[in-house]
Amino acid sequence: MKKQILIYFLVSISVFSCKKDIAEFEPTNPFQNIVLVENQVFDLDTISVKEIIGEKGTKIYFNREDFDIGENDKISLELKEYYNRLELISDNLNTITDKNELLESNGVIFLKFKSGDKELKLKDQKKLKIKFKKEFRKGDRIFNGVFDSINQIEWIEDKDTYITFPIIDTILSRRYGGVLTYRDKIIPVDSLDYYSTTNENLELQIENDISEINDELAVDNWWKYPDVLIDEFGWINVDKILMPDGNVSYELVLNKDNLEFVSTFLIYKDLNSFISDYRKPNDLIFANIPIKNQTSLIVLGKAKKEFYVKRVLIDENTNGILELDLKKVDSTEFEKILKK
Repeated sequence: MKKQILIYFLVSISVFSCKKDIAEFEPTNPFQNIVLVENQVFDLDTISVKEIIGEKGTKIYFNREDFDIGENDKISLELKEYYNRLELISDNLNTITDKNELLESNGVIFLKFKSGDKELKLKDQKKLKIKFKKEFRKGDRIFNGVFDSINQIEWIEDKDTYITFPIIDTILSRRYGGVLTYRDKIIPVDSLDYYSTTNENLELQIENDISEINDELAVDNWWKYPDVLIDEFGWINVDKILMPDGNVSYELVLNKDNLEFVSTFLIYKDLNSFISDYRKPNDLIFANIPIKNQTSLIVLGKAKKEFYVKRVLIDENTNGILELDLKKVDSTEFEKILKK
């Protein structure tokens, strides 16, 4: 009986100690604010309808009637825009799904509507129309971001997203002598590639029938900038899932033994993609790491307010023990390290 009590006591201490370790591990992003992404605030007051344009080109089509709010309540909008990799890294917006799929971002925004201190929601069945700055690519989808217990974001695909799409009206286009005429159609976002191809084929058909298209008013492929219809706010990302060249697993062995924490960043050449991870120095085994194009691994450790870093290329043959010699750096060199 005494032996059982002793075992229970030791197990209890072990569990409590583990929970304490987890609670005390609060990783911070060493590259935070390397690029400052402004939190833009728009005072909408009691305006009924307004097109809001962010500093980087995101368009938001506001309609007060779609919100659950009192007649005289004033509304404000908070907006943040991220369209390049340094901006994403600065706010630690990983490009990885909840299923561990590598993404390439085509633009991230953060949206919040408020009345005073109260966050606002749309009425049931209502949608907010937004237009991202960049042209949609083949395979682009909409993802919503959620944060885990250590402030790492994961992206969950919104399979119910719809977009407005201007499809060519063949009857009117022929009737008007080849002037391309469109009608809006609401489609699922995963049908965008199909309808884009359909528009291209219809344009060719009309050209063959009429011999010449009057396209003075047309803009090439302007349907590739669709209006996205959303019903929830927060973190919204236009991404496409990438097929990795391979996946690797390795254990880091570092030359510094007094580090407080270790941050790792995977940077993918010519892609708006990165993956970050934050570890304790005794937990440096990494599994199922996606490799794509030329992949760089940045390892950064901190000890007594000093930073040590190493950047290396990894490929499909990088497996097993990876010994790295970290070198002391100044925080002013961080941007240069990321841009190598």
